[in-house]
Amino acid sequence: MQSSHIITTAPGTTLQVHTSIPLAGNSKPTLLFVHFWGGSPRTFGALAAQLSADFPLILPALRGWGGSAGPDDPNAYKITDHANDLAALVAHLRANKALAAAGLLQHGLILVGHSMGAKVAQVLAARGDLDGLLKGLILIGPAPLGKLELPAEMREQQVAAYSSRESAELALKYVLLGSDVGADELRLLVDNCVEGSEHARTAWPKYGMQEDYEELVARGLKMPVAVVVGGLDKVETIERVNERVVQVLKKAGADVTMTVLEGVGHLMPVEAPRQLEEIVRNFFP
Repeated sequence: MQSSHIITTAPGTTLQVHTSIPLAGNSKPTLLFVHFWGGSPRTFGALAAQLSADFPLILPALRGWGGSAGPDDPNAYKITDHANDLAALVAHLRANKALAAAGLLQHGLILVGHSMGAKVAQVLAARGDLDGLLKGLILIGPAPLGKLELPAEMREQQVAAYSSRESAELALKYVLLGSDVGADELRLLVDNCVEGSEHARTAWPKYGMQEDYEELVARGLKMPVAVVVGGLDKVETIERVNERVVQVLKKAGADVTMTVLEGVGHLMPVEAPRQLEEIVRNFFP
């Protein structure tokens, strides 16, 4: 059972969301995918297709990305804004009687966050917005909860990274990807990057990565967490993810495992969907 929804989560904000529920019934938790800066549900297309026969899926486009709309306010794209949207989205889906009857969210929820989306997922988990429902986190090339400062010149380069198809393709080829992808896949990735609204495209490098939410986990985070890092990732390196994500979550009480996927870069959902599928299935057998 597959369906698409346009859901209002806040004034001036609507999320386009795809849901999928196995036709044969299920006993698995629902996977809610949270995409990276420059992504959309299409980022998880191959991975979602491989999991859809066994897991209920929720694939939203964050405000300003994909088919989702956000406010005409450059400061309305904070990590907490995205987290608030997803909390409102889950509440809306839980209240949908048809989806509930079909088994969406019947067995709890796992957040699968990629890069910026992983920071959003960590905030949602640490705030306790989904207490009683959330069963764990799968964090792919995760941005840390804490503040990440870039040199001014590098930050300005990132602000302009998705300003044209040419600059987006360069960023994808030489920064985000660690392995070759087909021409069609690269074109879709470029489409996602440049189709985002101006506010969404610039918010992450301007202020999103500098937002600091580490204090949220001070009260503890008692749940399993699978962290996945690309061996060739230039954005969230193995060393930084271990120090800024794995160790922080372990200190908060989470049961954390870290897996390194060799030969791939930051865009693991596109570069290594089969390997990610195995990690998801082993996370909740």
